[in-house]
Amino acid sequence: MAHVIETIQDLSPNAALKLLRVTHAFIAARATAAQGAINTDIDHWGMAAKRMSVDLRGGPDLVGKPAEKFVELINILATTERTIEALEWLSKSYAKLIVRECHSSTSDFEGGNDIVLTDSDGTLRVRCEVCDVVSSNPGQNGKEKKDLKNLGCSEMVPNDDVDRYIATSEEFAAALTGSKRKWSNMHYRYKSIATGLPQSTVMLAVVAE
Repeated sequence: MAHVIETIQDLSPNAALKLLRVTHAFIAARATAAQGAINTDIDHWGMAAKRMSVDLRGGPDLVGKPAEKFVELINILATTERTIEALEWLSKSYAKLIVRECHSSTSDFEGGNDIVLTDSDGTLRVRCEVCDVVSSNPGQNGKEKKDLKNLGCSEMVPNDDVDRYIATSEEFAAALTGSKRKWSNMHYRYKSIATGLPQSTVMLAVVAE
């Protein structure tokens, strides 16, 4: 099945970043240009925008679909922008590792994550889930529970020399790390790492209690 942005595999963090930036720029430019084609009748703007398709033909090789709905691209590009910022931070903190897989608009491989880094021998070193949740509610859409499950932390944080992260927005990171949560009932904690990147993506390291 084709995806708007196909999976990146087996590249250095810098090479993966370069490829993802070029792909994002192409899709964002096409989506921006397409806005002018939305029905300007304000009584039906929403219906028109919801159904408008954006032409993605002629793009970088990583673009896997010839077209996509405008509204779908909003979510895809937001997640891709978080993924780029996560990779920027990871490329500095884990410069010698390899991006085994990176999914910004595809489903993870079985047992995989949005970003997976390994060493040159193929040993797993970093697992990262990426999201752009616009909410101050830690239970929003069950996203935290899903991410912890994907990171292998549903019941405990494994002691296996693998670093685990959730890369997300400032507001959702604040919700996840809130002092009013019932931490005494939880088997995990978050170590919040400010990346200093333009859109304030926060890296939350998942650690044992």
